[in-house]
Amino acid sequence: LFSKDWDTNFKEIFNNPSFPSDPSIYVCAPSKTDPAVAPAGSENLFVLVPIAAGITPTSEDITQWTETTLDIIEKHMNMPNLRDSIVYQRTYCVDDFQKDYNSYKGTALGLAHTLGQSAIWRPNNRSKKVKDLYFVGAYTNPGIGMPICIISAQNAYKRIIGDSSTEPLTEL
Repeated sequence: LFSKDWDTNFKEIFNNPSFPSDPSIYVCAPSKTDPAVAPAGSENLFVLVPIAAGITPTSEDITQWTETTLDIIEKHMNMPNLRDSIVYQRTYCVDDFQKDYNSYKGTALGLAHTLGQSAIWRPNNRSKKVKDLYFVGAYTNPGIGMPICIISAQNAYKRIIGDSSTEPLTEL
């Protein structure tokens, strides 16, 4: 579900870090293709709302934002009474990403997707300061997303073992 006003949405995230007044919302139902991620007869919904990195929301802010998000989903995604169906709910916010993953300012996605931080301009996976230290993941070349992070891991592994081929690894 995309924000009606992208310019305002992005300004509230990047220029004036705050919770967006009209957020974009990504909803995934992984149990539709993998029933093992939910109890039998139930569904699993994953909801992602892009917000500003570096904010420090209180538990009250998170509760209010969760309720606002559920209101929007119920109304605009034709899911009336969604709240009545929730058996388990977990929120995960900026502080959680910072604490659990040492993520800079609690960002879930690593560096920005600007030209200067994309593709070959992203930080290298080999440390310039510490011999034999390699990096893997969203903050390094080639970038974010699970498939890309797997490529990042393969690239680091290939550097370690001296493999300069351009093909993906078929086995480790």
